[in-house]
Amino acid sequence: MAEKKRPAPTTAERPPRSSADRKSNAGNTPEPWEMCARLEYGGDRSFAWSVREQVIDSGPEDRARIEDQLLKALALPGCTDAGRAFLCQMLALVASVKSVPALAALLKDGKSADEARYAVQQIAGPEAAAALRDALGSLSGAPKAGVIGSIAHRRDTTARAVLAGIRENPSEAPVVREAAARALAHLS
Repeated sequence: MAEKKRPAPTTAERPPRSSADRKSNAGNTPEPWEMCARLEYGGDRSFAWSVREQVIDSGPEDRARIEDQLLKALALPGCTDAGRAFLCQMLALVASVKSVPALAALLKDGKSADEARYAVQQIAGPEAAAALRDALGSLSGAPKAGVIGSIAHRRDTTARAVLAGIRENPSEAPVVREAAARALAHLS
């Protein structure tokens, strides 16, 4: 036997709605920029996807605002390794000279040098080139070799003397000396 459908209640039969009922009952929505700073490898990336879409879809007139949001998130206490990597990837798409000081600090730390250098090598201007050269004295091993590769990628001919010194320094790791030799050949 088919059940009779009850008609929808009329306005007079409905209980009064509070102003909170008229809005989302999901609570406060987290700030996606801040959530990106707290990303974990293998964790929820939905906020990262939202931010990534905003970065990719941004026009030239929006890039300064986007860059500010990314730098603000990068400076948050508790920024995770995964969060920092993601934020640097996004900065590589929109960063200007304004980002160089924040990225330069990350370049000097072997733990974050790779992420930072990918962003810095995309920034035009002598400030970015100087940040890469300055980081060389703080790094060793693979991170230093990576920064040398970024210097070569940018075709920073002002780094030739520094690179020659690294290539000839027997106390440098072989990977670093080889990177310096390749960079010098690339800059010739």
